[in-house]
Amino acid sequence: MTLSRVSGKEHADMCKILLGLIVNARTPHGTSAVRVVRAVRGILDFLYIAQFPSQSEETLDLLASSLSMFHENKDVFEELGIRNGFNIPKIHSMQHYAESIRNYGTTDNYNTEYTERLHIDLAKDAYKSTNFKDEFTQMTLWLERKEKVFRHGAFIAWQLSGQPTPLPPIIRQPHIQMT
Repeated sequence: MTLSRVSGKEHADMCKILLGLIVNARTPHGTSAVRVVRAVRGILDFLYIAQFPSQSEETLDLLASSLSMFHENKDVFEELGIRNGFNIPKIHSMQHYAESIRNYGTTDNYNTEYTERLHIDLAKDAYKSTNFKDEFTQMTLWLERKEKVFRHGAFIAWQLSGQPTPLPPIIRQPHIQMT
């Protein structure tokens, strides 16, 4: 069985019971499930520690040791035929968490769901609207038109609200600020 389109809440709910499910799980050929439990515990500990609203050097050391526990035991999933490798960007990015927390602060308000939703709206829906030839140009035009329709709708709603005319906007140079 495979899972697709799992929401963040569903993922969190699965994490709550996962370790309890595998503690006494039987593995093929009666081999011990200790390494499976260690790998899962390592990754779950990492996820929960990374979400702490405040961090110290002690918690960052715990973060590093839980990630080490996962990496030391993850090959059991390959041996059991569950995975064919761990070249996964999100797993790679985990090695940078501790340094990022030191440099930029905690991850307690960090969430990838918003950007994944934007990917659906801005890439997948736009791609589906093309004829699959010269997609980039068509996708860009589709997104531009969608934004214009949205802005026009907002303008009409503002006009119908009877609010006074706003002052002309201050023109500013756009800039991007990364944390």
